[in-house]
Amino acid sequence: MKRTTLTVTGILALVALVAVPLVYAGQRHMHSMAGGMGMGPLAHLQKAQQELGLSDQQVSEIKAILADLHTQNAAQREQLHGGFQGVINTLLKNPNDIAGAQAIIDQQAEAERVLKTNLLTAASKALNVLTPEQRDKLGQLIAEHHGRMNRQF
Repeated sequence: MKRTTLTVTGILALVALVAVPLVYAGQRHMHSMAGGMGMGPLAHLQKAQQELGLSDQQVSEIKAILADLHTQNAAQREQLHGGFQGVINTLLKNPNDIAGAQAIIDQQAEAERVLKTNLLTAASKALNVLTPEQRDKLGQLIAEHHGRMNRQF
């Protein structure tokens, strides 16, 4: 009885230790991507068009970049979506299968790396659509935003 209780407690502690940062990061990511309005990057694009004076052509190019990014990252998003459940299921089937659980975590890390690399490439492409003046203005807006965020915390 004690051994089972300790095993279950250990698994729950492991799940909490790993899951809490992932859930927090996911919520932060979803909030930042949604812009607090549930519209994703397009909400930011509409605001950027106004604040940076983006032309319709620039907006079209950036929308195309975002669409390509969405398509590129579909497989990684799918893999990341159900990945932690795989770790839990692996350990529930065999609590000693650390190697199997680690392999799933490694796959998750690789999927996240690919997703972030694709995001970095898309950001570079989108910034190349902007004029130098628009990039300077964007830099100022980002600095102001970070200043406001730092004052809140």
